Amino acid sequence: MKKLILIFLISFPILGDEKRDLADLAKRIEKYNESFIKGVMVTSEKDEEVRSVNYYTKEGDFKRTVLKQTEKKEYIEKWGDRRRWFVSKWQGKQPAIYVSASYNGSYDLENNLQAKDLKDDYLFYFKNYCEFDGIIDTRYARIKKMRITYYDTPYIAVNNMMNIKISGNFKKIVSYDIDLKEDDKIINAMQSFKPVKSTTWYGNIFAIQLKVLEVYPGEKDMPLCTSDYYMGYKGWGSYEDVLKQIDELPELKGKRNPY
Repeated sequence: MKKLILIFLISFPILGDEKRDLADLAKRIEKYNESFIKGVMVTSEKDEEVRSVNYYTKEGDFKRTVLKQTEKKEYIEKWGDRRRWFVSKWQGKQPAIYVSASYNGSYDLENNLQAKDLKDDYLFYFKNYCEFDGIIDTRYARIKKMRITYYDTPYIAVNNMMNIKISGNFKKIVSYDIDLKEDDKIINAMQSFKPVKSTTWYGNIFAIQLKVLEVYPGEKDMPLCTSDYYMGYKGWGSYEDVLKQIDELPELKGKRNPY
């Protein structure tokens, strides 16, 4: 994976569509009280619902909640295998997908636990392909060039420190333009990001926008399809270790290919 351009964008204006997407992300963080989005991912464009890998891990809602419901067969049909990001109707726009995480709490700062570069603490991975029943479907388009943009905002805790509250708007910090080789499959998308000084005791939340700039085309009229977007701490294990928590689930085997 070759890094092309590094662009610093301190306090750079955020466009209308991006502002809408970031506002949506902030609402979901507050609603689910979790900086790591474990459910439906925020996207600028999509053919159908896409969920992060976090939703399906042992700590995610799929294992902890859905598989324990009496209506689990119905729920599995609705939400059992939604880890693929399909985009076909671009309408001239460059589609984007978002992940997020918190950092920089006062305890970490006081005890020198915060890394000087967040890429040393966090994982952001995805697969630049889609597979079904263990077989890669080569008909789909894949990402050729992407832009990784970091946004940042402070947060506080409310309701007796039980709930996250975003205390400001996300600000654009830095962007990277990246070329992907045609045979690159597992993509480490986490780029260098230096912690922003916190203005609250609790810390900050950073959001990453992955925007598709160019694609390797698949067959005619087939959409872009990438999969298994994961944001997590390195201490939770490698990307491959995390995926094993999903691949072992029989409920996710043999799901349909919608195209």
